[in-house]
Amino acid sequence: MARNKFLLRWLSTKIAVLHDYFALRGGGERLIINLARALKADIYTGFVDREKTFDMRDLNVTEIGHKISNPIMRTIYLMEKFKRLNLKGKYDFFIFSGTLCISAVHNKPNLIYLHTPPRHMYDLRQWFYSNSGILGKIGLRLLHSYLYSRDQKYMRQFSTICPNSENVALRIKKFYGQELYKRCRVVYTGIETKKFRHKRSEGFYLSASRLDPLKRIDILIEAFRKMPGKKLVIAGTGPEESALKKLASGLGNIKFVGSVTEEQMLNLYARCSGVISANISEDLGLTAIECQAAGKPAIAVEEGGFKETVIKNKTGLFFRPNVDSLVKAVNKAEKTNWDYKAIQENSRKYDIKTFVSNIKSIIG
Repeated sequence: MARNKFLLRWLSTKIAVLHDYFALRGGGERLIINLARALKADIYTGFVDREKTFDMRDLNVTEIGHKISNPIMRTIYLMEKFKRLNLKGKYDFFIFSGTLCISAVHNKPNLIYLHTPPRHMYDLRQWFYSNSGILGKIGLRLLHSYLYSRDQKYMRQFSTICPNSENVALRIKKFYGQELYKRCRVVYTGIETKKFRHKRSEGFYLSASRLDPLKRIDILIEAFRKMPGKKLVIAGTGPEESALKKLASGLGNIKFVGSVTEEQMLNLYARCSGVISANISEDLGLTAIECQAAGKPAIAVEEGGFKETVIKNKTGLFFRPNVDSLVKAVNKAEKTNWDYKAIQENSRKYDIKTFVSNIKSIIG
């Protein structure tokens, strides 16, 4: 009887999900789409680039703006658009995902699912300045002068904050203070673990990420330069693609496969010997979870969310962010007798059903 009442209440609850915009086929986008489907929620977003993101035709999606390429103008434009979005009385609950849609925080009751605060403005501020030209530095200063006070103001108006990891919860404490940290309820991200399959290794290691400086793919290339007998497949595209291909020029054991479909990605996970990630203080580390779902070990830099998702010597190995440490980790992985079923078992705590259930319990 109690279960029936719970189900009836959920069937009558109207939920809106607010997300910055959809312009990638990334883990964050997939998560929000799956959440909206599970909750039968409507989506409000800045814009949808249908050629570059997932199929959303089965969902009720409202675009409140249009695509703007310039990141500074896009930030200001979408924040102002969301600020004017008034949905009070139309929905029983609002779920936010992003750093721009938060200007619509006046739509309550609500929670925010936070992958990370805008790191270009906080812990990686100096890194972004150091890696930008003169115009880039000017642009960042303009962006931060607009965004900082608004980010601090709007974030403080959420009654519940759901970071995707303990790592991100600690960032919230550092950037926003103890008061907001007390409102945190960590909800690990969810993937469709049943989609992943395990196959016998075909003798290559996999890198699956956007090709930008924060991913430190250069460390992987230099490590495999020292291991000519081992193969590395790099999946993904990004601003560093040309530079990385030039760095790997002449190395027959490194292959770039570019952008891949979901099925191709699942196939790469299934056939690889393991996945290598050197990302700078990753929020959670989705690739480490996905490769474990395929029963493959994660070889990850010992930073950020990887320390939560990878169990050392059981579901993967750690290395320090340098070439020699990665070479040692790969050699150790080759000698380890991995139990793929135990690796898969660890991934199940990050299943989409668990994620949705946790969100429901917070709303309920």
